[in-house]
Amino acid sequence: MKITDIKCHRLKETTLLPAIPRNLIEYTLVRVLTDEGIEGDYIIWSEVPSSRPGAVAEALRQMRPYLLGEDPLLIEHHWQRLGKMWYTEKGPAFAAIDCCLWDIAGKKAGLPLYKLLGGARDKILAYASGEPPKSREEKAEQAVELRERGYRASKVHPFSMEDCRAVRKAVGDEMILIHDAIFALDVPEALRVGRVLEELRFHWYEAPLPAEDIDGYAYLTKKLDIPVTVELRGNYRTYLERRAVRIFRTISDFTGGITEMRKLATLCGMYGLNFEPHSFGGAYTQAANLHCMLSITNCEFFELPLVRGKEGAFDVGVQKGLRIDSEGYVHAPEGPGLGLMLDWDVVKAGEEYCLD
Repeated sequence: MKITDIKCHRLKETTLLPAIPRNLIEYTLVRVLTDEGIEGDYIIWSEVPSSRPGAVAEALRQMRPYLLGEDPLLIEHHWQRLGKMWYTEKGPAFAAIDCCLWDIAGKKAGLPLYKLLGGARDKILAYASGEPPKSREEKAEQAVELRERGYRASKVHPFSMEDCRAVRKAVGDEMILIHDAIFALDVPEALRVGRVLEELRFHWYEAPLPAEDIDGYAYLTKKLDIPVTVELRGNYRTYLERRAVRIFRTISDFTGGITEMRKLATLCGMYGLNFEPHSFGGAYTQAANLHCMLSITNCEFFELPLVRGKEGAFDVGVQKGLRIDSEGYVHAPEGPGLGLMLDWDVVKAGEEYCLD
């Protein structure tokens, strides 16, 4: 099998997300075509500047000559070769290519990707993740509603500690709660907040400090009993060697794709740490993370994104997105590869970039 073309489509549909700067989320479909008619697909959502459609198209123009005529199943070869170019700068386009190649591999084998990767399980507990209502009362009400809809875990974003107390009181001990401070605190304040979260029996404490503050995270991890974590796009080895976090969390689908997630999951296992990828994003972002999570055992939760308390806002370009079952689990898609079906009406309504 040989790669015959790389295609890039800007989708017309967008998502308005109040919680993210430049809050209009755009979507880019990346397609890797082969001479056997098997196609690898991945849709990038624009959470970071380098994932905007124009930037993705330009990056793909640079990568395309290195992929045409090549065997798509030599995934590690392509990951190493492309990853060492451009001063080792990986990005969303690089990750999309990697995910497309894994999609092809699963389709060629006729297997859902998590099984091709080893298959540790076929479902994982999800936690609801999204921007909260404004008032304290509404925050508590939303947490109760999520619990009643089947969620057994939920992440709360910048809440005051009184908000956290109100939510814990509303849901009792029946619900697992996670706090994400979104890099907003300094070390003394982060320590004070962490002590309150311990009192309220929160499950983990995410992103209290900027991700580059390794000393700060090492200090918090030493001082607090609650596991501390932060999303990383680099400095992996230093964080592990310093034992700066107790849970390892990455945004690998924007840097090194499924291949990088697998490498990091194995490395975390050797350090006795859980690997909890950031899966807040589009449907293909969610699927790539889910297949990796289902192929390993040192991962506890799947992050299911909600907007205004509802699922599906990021399912742009797909026929069906991921949802929880009645017990709060997300199951693997049943189809081969990543298992998602493109909505071709949405794709055709968009714009195809010329990559020649």
